Amino acid sequence: MLANIIKICLPLSLMAVMFTQGLELKLSELLAIFKERPLVMLRSLVVVLALVPIAALAIILLFKPSPGIVIGLAILAASPAPPFQLRNIHKKVGSIVYLHALHLSLALLSIITVPVVLYLLAEALGFQAEVRVFEVGKTVGQALLLPVVVGMVFAAVFPKVADRIGPTLGKIAEIALYVMVVLVLIKTSSLLLKMDAWSYVVMTIFIIVNFGLGHVLGPRDAQERTTLAMESGARNFGLAMTIGVLNFSAERALAVLIPYIILFAVISTLYLKWRAKQTATA
Repeated sequence: MLANIIKICLPLSLMAVMFTQGLELKLSELLAIFKERPLVMLRSLVVVLALVPIAALAIILLFKPSPGIVIGLAILAASPAPPFQLRNIHKKVGSIVYLHALHLSLALLSIITVPVVLYLLAEALGFQAEVRVFEVGKTVGQALLLPVVVGMVFAAVFPKVADRIGPTLGKIAEIALYVMVVLVLIKTSSLLLKMDAWSYVVMTIFIIVNFGLGHVLGPRDAQERTTLAMESGARNFGLAMTIGVLNFSAERALAVLIPYIILFAVISTLYLKWRAKQTATA
């Protein structure tokens, strides 16, 4: 019963979140920043879409976590455009224009990058038999790309309505997604108790390395550097859960996702506090 609820409601809650994000995104911002700073945007996309998966592969091969952790990290590495970044980053020390352009680019490219990256990681790590590229692409298109595009079109046609309903709808959608996270936690609680300390170490290393990639290779502007670090450090856990639920068994994929969210929350808070102090000092 609980599994069926998660399978139905998790994709719907993620779609609602991405739709509300689409209400905030403008194609004109994306085109403008690519025209003005193409190399910066290209480098940013390479960090999030290519270097993070490569780092995941290297960490998995070097530290050799359990098979469930391997699949979970692979799904996370392939899942960009974290659902709550638009609200979280710019409230602190992130750059809103750069964030919008980067986030929109990642969402639009995800229909191609997510299934391709996951397939390549599966081939390299030996669980390729479980990856159905078309099904993963279909999941991404329905849960991520389509609602973002619909939200953008809606905002362009009905801008006043979008401004009025966007914040309230966004909060409702976020609450729904958090409820789904709790349900997944309930379903996988027995698996969490079986997770060994080494798995937590590997996940922590993965998150820190991702933050480091974004920070070191980010733009010169301090706020944009922080933004890229957050985009590369965070992964789209809603999308990752949806892919895990619809394409893998809970035992093989979902156990890593809840601990990852907790670890990311701690590490990202420490990173943002450090960056806020650096920005204030500068």
